[in-house]
Amino acid sequence: MDLTSLIEIVIAIAVVYFFIKFIVNPILRIIIGIIIFLVLIYLLQRFLGFNIDQIFSPFGVSLNSSKWGVNFDAILSPVNYYIDQVKSFLNFIWGNIPKSTKS
Repeated sequence: MDLTSLIEIVIAIAVVYFFIKFIVNPILRIIIGIIIFLVLIYLLQRFLGFNIDQIFSPFGVSLNSSKWGVNFDAILSPVNYYIDQVKSFLNFIWGNIPKSTKS
């Protein structure tokens, strides 16, 4: 191994490092941010009755999924099932915790 090949290897590693740091990392942050935003919207709709159509309707924007032909039931039905299972398990555990008898 001579000095030129060592310099080439160091330069290649630096290029890959800066590519990952400045290009891939922001893209991953954007994708993860979008996923977190969608999960938060879903949880707000599921547990707090949040309806995004009611917020955008004064501006003339309707996000009615039947109008757009988008149906996420195939994805959301297993998620709903597992959320319901966790909820019922936590309710069962909470019901079996001894309550304080102090008054």
